[in-house]
Amino acid sequence: MWFRTLRPLLGLALGAGAGVAAPADPYLAQAANGDGIPAPLSHRAYTVEIGGGTVVVPEGMVHIPAGPAPGGGADLPAYCIGKYEVTNAEYRAFVAATGRSAPRHWRDGTFPAGKAAHPVVHVSLADAEAYCAWVARATGRKAAVPTAAQWEKAARGPKGHVYPWGDSIDTAYDRATGRLTARFNGNAVAAAGLLRTRGAERVTYVAGQSPRRGETMTVATIVAYDAAGRAVPFAVAAGGGVTGWANHETQTGFVYTSLYRELVADGGLTLPVGSFPAGRSAYGCDDLAGNVAEWTSTKITASSGSEPGRAVNEIRGGSWADDASGAKATGSGEGRAAAGADHRVGFRIVVNL
Repeated sequence: MWFRTLRPLLGLALGAGAGVAAPADPYLAQAANGDGIPAPLSHRAYTVEIGGGTVVVPEGMVHIPAGPAPGGGADLPAYCIGKYEVTNAEYRAFVAATGRSAPRHWRDGTFPAGKAAHPVVHVSLADAEAYCAWVARATGRKAAVPTAAQWEKAARGPKGHVYPWGDSIDTAYDRATGRLTARFNGNAVAAAGLLRTRGAERVTYVAGQSPRRGETMTVATIVAYDAAGRAVPFAVAAGGGVTGWANHETQTGFVYTSLYRELVADGGLTLPVGSFPAGRSAYGCDDLAGNVAEWTSTKITASSGSEPGRAVNEIRGGSWADDASGAKATGSGEGRAAAGADHRVGFRIVVNL
């Protein structure tokens, strides 16, 4: 193994104020695997042994060694990256300390009940950068939004995998039992869960430009219509592909129902961070595929979506609403303008060493 965990360092600040003891901060939430989510300004850390020396790593982060960028690019310096996406509990601490506006789906300054350990969404790149600046000022750590290269290296691991866990998607669905096996929270997880638990619930097409606006059906009988009127059922295939999710031309399918609108208003079908340990990357990061897509600081030119031809920031990792293509560690998601926010997009942070 490329590193060995040594003793924890309690109350150790990095950078400004290093060596000054600080009281241990309480954990704000608990990941699905039992890990505590430390407060954003926690000074707890641990050390790893690298090449005969040691590196101090903030608790809740993993160390990525110096070496080539993905695809054989120029070497990247060593850095630390969040083991998990920034959670609602962590972001609430930031909102409370700074007075920054809360995500628009929160009520009375806090996140939906039961979602403390879920990744924060409806945050712009500017929000993410402000969060990192707050952490940097208070801790002396060089916190930042990761570049696309930093994000991809953490996801692909030293062997350059297609997905954080390997080179195959490893998703399987048994329609007879409704049992899904998956390594990430993508739209197969969402569809399988809804069909199993809410299949009899009635929903309505709500898109204003859809010719089928106002039509009702059950979740189990949702269909997406193509321009010729052919119906594609809302279903999960044996390999984890989802049909009937959306037809944007006719504005039909699950995405255009009242149920999807209801779910988005509550922050979407995210899950607590760490819910898919089988999807962990070789370096030790969770949820680099699915759950929420993540901001990077890298600019690209949008080739599709609502902003083609414009300079936007690259989004990585796919979300609960994306399929297997979004889960690829090698793939670049649709970019977004830095001032925008979306119900499928959150972020994690890096600390540059």
